[in-house]
Amino acid sequence: MKLIKLSSITKKLAVGALAAFLLVFLPFHMGMNFCILRQDGGEWYRNVCHFMGTNWIVKVFEVILLLCVVCHIVITVVLAVENKSARPVGYAVSQKSKTHTGSKWMIYTGCIILVFLVIHFVDFYFAKTGLVEGKYVAKVEKVDKAFQQKAQALQQGQMDEKQMQKLQQQYMAIQSIPADKRTQDFKYFVNLTSQDVQTYCGEDFKDYEPDFYHMAIDKFHNPLYVIIYLLAFIVLGIHLFHGVVSVFQTYGLMNEKYAKAIHCLAVIYAIVIPLGFAMVPLHVIMF
Repeated sequence: MKLIKLSSITKKLAVGALAAFLLVFLPFHMGMNFCILRQDGGEWYRNVCHFMGTNWIVKVFEVILLLCVVCHIVITVVLAVENKSARPVGYAVSQKSKTHTGSKWMIYTGCIILVFLVIHFVDFYFAKTGLVEGKYVAKVEKVDKAFQQKAQALQQGQMDEKQMQKLQQQYMAIQSIPADKRTQDFKYFVNLTSQDVQTYCGEDFKDYEPDFYHMAIDKFHNPLYVIIYLLAFIVLGIHLFHGVVSVFQTYGLMNEKYAKAIHCLAVIYAIVIPLGFAMVPLHVIMF
């Protein structure tokens, strides 16, 4: 593989560049999550998710982000294997290096974060692709337009009796839709299961999206999930501290003049990011 044939320095530079990119992305993701804290029934978060799911530039960025995560993991694992192979037998005397104990655990904290990312993808991204059952949202205006087209077809005698009954059932269902399945302004059907989509929108209606707001709210009402989420971000904080320092070290920016400032930046980043992510589930489960 060409990846294996790259020099160790090249791989470390690649890992550093990928890590820097991911470090920049995390505050952006955290800011998106803050929209959940608004007491607006998920309107802001729904609009952000709609933009992220429909804008082609964002979709390209999403692929790039996923590739960066995969490459970061693969190259890091390759480096760890190479380092282990280069020194199959440990030192007879313990080394008194300045390397912080936590940095030696980067591969392990990374593995824990990877497990959490897989869970995160299953819970949210896989629902987006339809691989797992999720919650969905549909714009009432689009549902109404589809309904009116069917009603017009009915008036023109283009529907059989079975189709007519389904249309009547849909109309009756919409008239008695529960409050938790729609927004207060009746602009959106929300918190829908796949069966609800068929009931309220019609079996052939396809213009709906994942309702990430209610999916997140449901997850964060589960104490076990919240505990796992918080523990994962504590581990992430440890990983981020050493990740920030490592990026500066990799590119030769760590020296006596800037060392204290860099360590201070790493501490602040490693606290603010996990704390920011933790605020959302704690707010949901407490309030």
